[in-house]
Amino acid sequence: MTRLAKGKIVKIMYWSVADAGNLVRVYNEQLAANVPHCHPVSPEEFEIGIRYRKDADEPYDELHSEKIIVGEQNGKIVGFADVVVAEMEEDGQKEYKGLIRFLTYEPSYRPVGQALLEASEKHLRDLSMYDISAFRIAFADDDFSYRFYQLGFGLVSDRMMHVCALFRINGYQINRRKQGEVFLNQPEYSVAEPVLPDSRVEIAVQQQPGRGVLPGVLAQASRGAKEIGLCRSVSVGRYCQASEAQNWGFIKALYIHEEEQGKGWGRYLLQRNLWEMRKIGYENTVISCDITNYRAQLFYTNYGYRLVNTGYGFVKNVEV
Repeated sequence: MTRLAKGKIVKIMYWSVADAGNLVRVYNEQLAANVPHCHPVSPEEFEIGIRYRKDADEPYDELHSEKIIVGEQNGKIVGFADVVVAEMEEDGQKEYKGLIRFLTYEPSYRPVGQALLEASEKHLRDLSMYDISAFRIAFADDDFSYRFYQLGFGLVSDRMMHVCALFRINGYQINRRKQGEVFLNQPEYSVAEPVLPDSRVEIAVQQQPGRGVLPGVLAQASRGAKEIGLCRSVSVGRYCQASEAQNWGFIKALYIHEEEQGKGWGRYLLQRNLWEMRKIGYENTVISCDITNYRAQLFYTNYGYRLVNTGYGFVKNVEV
């Protein structure tokens, strides 16, 4: 598909996923320096990170009719979209939905961005997919995101404001079921060994090797046979191979049993995990939570974390 936009020739091409590695330059130039925790990737890492799950070394088998839609202006590739039919499970029901897994383009090439979005919608309409999710947020176990992009979260970053704006002016709404995620950093953090709130509680700490250079950490608190809570961290290197990602630890889970909340266990387990991470060699830490989880945001900022990024998911019905 080719169109003329104010004297500029915009060309849309349809590639298979096997050709995706040829787009690594576009991804690295547009995202690696602009979106937190989006590091440069190699062509091989790009291809694997698109096809494989973020937390397991196995390919997605729920994705069908996938196309990489490439946008070119005056002979230069300046953007692409990844469009697919995804087998999803929501509210206990399995169904197929159209999904724009990813879309990016250079900010000054809006005609290409518009053409990419229109071509994505047409591809899904032709497959009778009218309810479209874009940069999906998971309701179950996976969001079909790119492993290497933004800690594996399939969200459009507010650092890509032109992409957010493109979706909004084309009638996309923020997904109200889960509106977004906030990401908070604490670079070059320092932490002392925390003091147990209750000396009768047992703390178990174990290192958990993963894809990163440094292992992750699991800290668990229990009183006898009863679990109080846990804090789990993983290396950002779990999601991307870049050297600058390896000394970042991502607090992936912090859970305190409801009956034990308000007794200082959240603070203790977070600080204990950070302390253990520091001993291993981590220098920086990142954490995330739901955009509407204000209690967690207050808690994390009390202990040195600062907001660096917000991600959103969008929805639209294109049947008309």
